[in-house]
Amino acid sequence: MSYILVGGTFDSLHKGHRKMIEKAFSLGGKVLVCLTSDEMVKDKHLSWHIDTYEKRKSKLKDFLMSKKWLSEAEIVKIENPFSEGLRPGLTHIVISEETRGNAEKINRMRSENRLAPLEIIEIEWELAEDGKTVSDMRIRKGDIDREGCVTSQ
Repeated sequence: MSYILVGGTFDSLHKGHRKMIEKAFSLGGKVLVCLTSDEMVKDKHLSWHIDTYEKRKSKLKDFLMSKKWLSEAEIVKIENPFSEGLRPGLTHIVISEETRGNAEKINRMRSENRLAPLEIIEIEWELAEDGKTVSDMRIRKGDIDREGCVTSQ
């Protein structure tokens, strides 16, 4: 049975986040959803615009319930990007291009701890209507909405 790892801040839960989560659940099995702590996001650009951990977790749970995936999910708070990657039994990790280095580091750490490497599943970027990447940063700046529509300023 698959045991899939996916993680992030999931602040706006934009269409790129949803695509990554959907990919994790499409693999079947249990999905470990790692959600960054408030402490972990405090140094992000425009961090004061990021919802609290509890608000982000609530939105994430609502999304998982709407897809009927909550029973296959375990949501955990993380304090660093590697903490949950050493769980025994994990089989896959779903990432975006920007987090490939973290996934590769997790696999090195797993090897050092005599754990099987995770199969890395990388999803393609979701693009906004202007052809640029959908990202929380662009959403926080007001350039686009969470669906990638350019906002008029």
